[in-house]
Order: sequence, then structure tokens, then C-alpha cells
Amino acid sequence: MWPAGFTVLRELSRTLRPVFKKTFVKGVIALALFSLLLEVNASNLVNYLIFLAVSLALIAGYAGYKHATVYTIDEEGITLQPPLHRPPKRVEFSNVLDISVSQGFLAKRFGCGSVYLVLKKGRGGYALLGGGFAEALRDIPQPEQVREHISEMLGAYR
Repeated sequence: MWPAGFTVLRELSRTLRPVFKKTFVKGVIALALFSLLLEVNASNLVNYLIFLAVSLALIAGYAGYKHATVYTIDEEGITLQPPLHRPPKRVEFSNVLDISVSQGFLAKRFGCGSVYLVLKKGRGGYALLGGGFAEALRDIPQPEQVREHISEMLGAYR
């Protein structure tokens, strides 16, 4: 069963996008903490409001940039399509050694998390401590269900 965040593209293909809200909230929390260190008074209030507006626009832009990433899962593997017309990455299920889920405090609150695919060979986006590489599906909705579904699909390749 596919999680609610999946959209049908073709009969055997599904897509996921990172959660926008979590990234935006993390940025707003960081901005609020930084604002506590500033001395805001009547003489610099306008400058502070401009700073807030620009900062919120940058945070929203970054969250939108992350949300523009598309993960497409089909019967043979996963395609990671980054934004801005960058070339896609393809992870074949035959090249996946292990799969794990990571969820922080905010990710749990927003019902999202990251699924890491440990690769048998080749370079991934993340270097692992004991050697090797991994790719990640970052901030996706219902990561545990996605992990279970991918694990079922990996069964034929193990």
C-alpha cells in the first residue's frame, strides 16, 4: 500500500516530494532564536522588519527548492530528480544493500522523515562511516511505510 503522499504517474510508478512545512518551520525557529540576540528598538525597527521579510522570503525559497525535488519509485528502482533541471540520479534496486529510516523530533511531528538507501557499489550523495555510500529520500511523508514498501520490492534482488 502506498502512503497518502504518493501520486500516480503511471500504473507501476509513484512519486514523492519532500515536506515543505517542516523545512519552513525549522527556518522560522532558527530566525526566532537569532532574533533573540538582536537589540531591536524604535530607531532600528524598520530595519529589523526588512530583515525579517527578507529572511522569511529566503526560508520560503529554500523550502520551495527542497520541495521541488521529485522521487519516483518504480518496479526496478528509484529516480531522484533534483530541481532546476539538474540531471536525475537513478538507484537500481539491484544496487541497494540496506535501507533505513531517520526521523528527528520535528520530522515526527510533521509525519515525515528520511529513507537512506545503502549502495553496494558506486557513489551516492552520502559517504558512510565504515566506507561505502548511500542515497537519501529526504523529508518524505510516512517514511516507515515507504521503507517497508521498498524492502518488499528489494526482496526479488536479494
